[in-house]
Amino acid sequence: MIPSILYFSPQLASWKTQLNTKLQAHGHTVEWLPIQQIKQSPALSLVLIAENDISAEDILLIPSRKTIVIVDEWSLEVSAKWINRGADNCFAHHDEHLISWLLSEFSKFALTRTRKTDDDVLQVIIDAIPAPIFFKDQHHIYRGCNTAFCEFIGRPRDEVVGHSVYDIAPKHLADIYYEADCELLAKGGTQRYEAEVRFCNGSLHEMEFNKAVFTNAGGQAIGQVGVMLEVTERNELIRKLDKATRTDPLTGMSNRREFNLTIQEALNEQKSSEQKLSLMTLDIDFFKQINDRFGHGGGDRTLQLIASWLQSQLHETDHAFRVGGEEFYILMRGKSIKSALGMAESLCKHMATTPFMINHKSIYITFSAGVIELTPNLPLDDALEMVDKALYEAKSNGRNCVCHVFQ
Repeated sequence: MIPSILYFSPQLASWKTQLNTKLQAHGHTVEWLPIQQIKQSPALSLVLIAENDISAEDILLIPSRKTIVIVDEWSLEVSAKWINRGADNCFAHHDEHLISWLLSEFSKFALTRTRKTDDDVLQVIIDAIPAPIFFKDQHHIYRGCNTAFCEFIGRPRDEVVGHSVYDIAPKHLADIYYEADCELLAKGGTQRYEAEVRFCNGSLHEMEFNKAVFTNAGGQAIGQVGVMLEVTERNELIRKLDKATRTDPLTGMSNRREFNLTIQEALNEQKSSEQKLSLMTLDIDFFKQINDRFGHGGGDRTLQLIASWLQSQLHETDHAFRVGGEEFYILMRGKSIKSALGMAESLCKHMATTPFMINHKSIYITFSAGVIELTPNLPLDDALEMVDKALYEAKSNGRNCVCHVFQ
């Protein structure tokens, strides 16, 4: 902060001339810079702001500046309110003590530190720790951090210490950190959560935060310390592993595990929305003959081609799953038994007339299918048993056809 600069809010424009005259009388030349909001001033700067100029957004940034709130009528209650919100002080418009306070602040900036303190020793210690560390006061202002923290977010220490999280991070991310900070300070103890952090180069990283509150002798929370761990690669690996457990490795379609999860979610949605929901189960006809003719490699290639063809025929609200060797499920949201049956018959007809190239030979494939409309009062196990019976009926009827469940 440059002590000779004072930022001031709109309602103080006419009053600053009188104040400036008094400061000059005591040998201090001040550059006055107008602002509409506190965010227009740099962190740690000296800001004079009229109480009536303070917005909700300004309140979050008051502690990261040396903010002096100017009120029309001073009282201890009003002054305490603003100091508790992070203001350095509070004065009435014509309070001569403001001049004295400003002179004192200007004098402080003229002093330099001439010896090492306990803070310097602490800084050396935390800088030796490779994990990013930071600590904030009760007003959510950074009061310290280590070298690893600065390297992680790509900012020098003087752009962190004394700053609000709203000075450092985009608002949508700062809101997440601020909410977590408030919760921790209110409850005390420790806190662990994951959130995204945007580095100065614009890249987003997933971070795990481990934080704890520290208190004064009276047990009052006066700040928090946090340690960060980057978990981007770990989480990406978890997501890939989770996707692998939900995906059929041969066809790339969703597998039975994904079906079990998806259908439960769809049934829960149906209870609240009364949306129609139908299920088709289909089985490739005479698949053993394909394996016998082309070998298991040819059979695998056939399944891949069928899976790709099925995916190309579905609507956005339909979801296909490979649940067995040559057996597939198609979950159809928003379709009654009538429309689901029509779709199944159309798929059956089109597949029978679509050539598939296996080992450079064109073959035609058919399937048999069963269709059922799912309802909240029908247990899922019963529904699956019923639609399987409809599938077997279709096979008994000569295959290459569809049967539906009558309810």
